[in-house]
Amino acid sequence: MTDFFDFRAKVVRPPVEAEETKQQRAISVGDLTARIDAALKQGLPSSLLVRGEISNLNHHQASGHIYFTLKDGKSCIDCVMFRGDATKLRTIPRDGQEVLATGSVRIYAQRGRYQFYCSNLTLLGAGALEEKFRQLQAKLEREGLFEQARKRPLPRFPQRIALVTSKQAAGLADMLKVFARTPWLTIDVHHVPVQGAGSAAKIAEAIRKLKPSAYDLAIVGRGGGSLEDLWEFNEEAVARAIFDATIPIVTGIGHEVDVAIADLVADYHAHTPTEAAQVVISAWRQAADFVDTAAIRLRRGLGQQINLAKHRLGAVERHEMFRRPLDRIERLREQLDDRQRQLANALAERLGGSQRRVARLEQRLHAFHPMARLAVARQRLERISLSLQHRVNSRITRQRGRIETLDARLQALNPLGVLRRGYSLTTLKNGKVVKSIADVKRGDVLVTRVEDGSIESVARDPNQPELF
Repeated sequence: MTDFFDFRAKVVRPPVEAEETKQQRAISVGDLTARIDAALKQGLPSSLLVRGEISNLNHHQASGHIYFTLKDGKSCIDCVMFRGDATKLRTIPRDGQEVLATGSVRIYAQRGRYQFYCSNLTLLGAGALEEKFRQLQAKLEREGLFEQARKRPLPRFPQRIALVTSKQAAGLADMLKVFARTPWLTIDVHHVPVQGAGSAAKIAEAIRKLKPSAYDLAIVGRGGGSLEDLWEFNEEAVARAIFDATIPIVTGIGHEVDVAIADLVADYHAHTPTEAAQVVISAWRQAADFVDTAAIRLRRGLGQQINLAKHRLGAVERHEMFRRPLDRIERLREQLDDRQRQLANALAERLGGSQRRVARLEQRLHAFHPMARLAVARQRLERISLSLQHRVNSRITRQRGRIETLDARLQALNPLGVLRRGYSLTTLKNGKVVKSIADVKRGDVLVTRVEDGSIESVARDPNQPELF
C-alpha cells in the first residue's frame, strides 16, 4: 500500500532526463558577463560624453591609473582612466569639480560590474580656471617669481610712465583722471587688448618693449570683471614678461578682491587701476610738503653749521698759538737744535766706526812682510783713512777705496814686482819656462829676464869637458 508521502515524492521528483537537459542549457558566469558586455556595446555608442561631478578620486602612483566616481544628483558610476590617457591631462581634477568625461561603458569581469572607461577629462566652468590658476601659481612660486627679495623698488618721483592697457578699458579713464593732477608727467598709453584669445601674448610683448631709457616705470592694468574676463593676466607669458622687465612694474587689475598671477609677480600690487596711479604719484602729491620740509631742514642745518663755525673760530682765537705766536717758533727751534745734535752724534758715531775699521785693517796689513809691502800698504791705508774721514756718508767712496786696495794687492803679486826685488825668470827661446835642468839641452838658447831687460845665453853640456 502506498502512503501520501511516497506518492508525493513520485509526483514532485522530476524525471532524470529533464534535469540533464537543464544542465546542458545552463551557461557559465563568464559567458553571462560576456553577453552583458556585448549587449552594452550593441546598445550604447562606442564613445560617450558624460557630464558629472568628480568624487572619490584616487591617482594610483604605482600604476599611474586614475580611479574616481562620476555622479550627479540622482546616480553615480565608477570610472577609470588608464595611465596612457592620464599622462595627457594638463590638469589633474579634484573632488567636487564638474567635468566632461569622454569614454565608453564596459563590464569589469573580475568584479562583475560595469564601469565607465574614460579617455579624456575636461574641467567645466570656473572650477577649471581656478585649478589652472592654482597649478600655475604653484609652479611659478617654486621658480621664485614671487620672491619679495628680487622685486625692484619704485622710483620716488617718476617722470615718464607707461600705461599698458586698452584704450577702451574703464580703468584707463580712472588712471588718467588721477594723472590729471600732475600734468608735468609724461604719460604714454600702450594700447593692447585686455580680454579675449591672444591678448596675453600682446600684453607680454608690450611689456618686453619697455626700456629704462624711455620710462621710469609702467602700470599694467584694467577694470573689473569675471574670472574669465581677467584670465589673460593669469597667463604664464604675462607673468614671465613682468619678471623679465627692465623697469619696475605696478599692476592694478580688477577690483579689490581680484588677485591675478601678474599681481603676484609685479614689483607692486595695487588692488585697482586708480590705486596704481595714486601709488605712482604719491610722492609727487606730497612734493610741496617735502620741499617745505627740506627748506626748513636746510635753514636749520645752515644755522647749525654757522654756529659751529663761530664756536670753532672762537676756539681758534682763544688758542695759545695765536695768543703767543713766538712760543711755537721757539719750540720749532728747539726741535731743530735737537735734530742737529742727533745728526752730529750720528756722524761722529759713523766716523768712529769707520776709523775703528781702518785700524783693524791696518793691524791686518802689519802682519804681512817684507817691509816694502807693509810700507806701501800703510801709505794706502792712510789715503783710505783720509778718504773715509772726508766722505764718511758716501758709500760709493768706500767701495772705490776697497777697489783701490784690491788693485794694490794685485800689483804686489805681479811677477814683475818679484823681478824688481832681484829675482830673474829664465825661459827657452820658445817661451817655455825653465823649471829644471832636465828642461835644457846643450845648445838651447836661454832668455833670462831681469828687472831692466833680458839676457840671452847658450847652454852647454855639463858632462862635456872643457877644452881649456
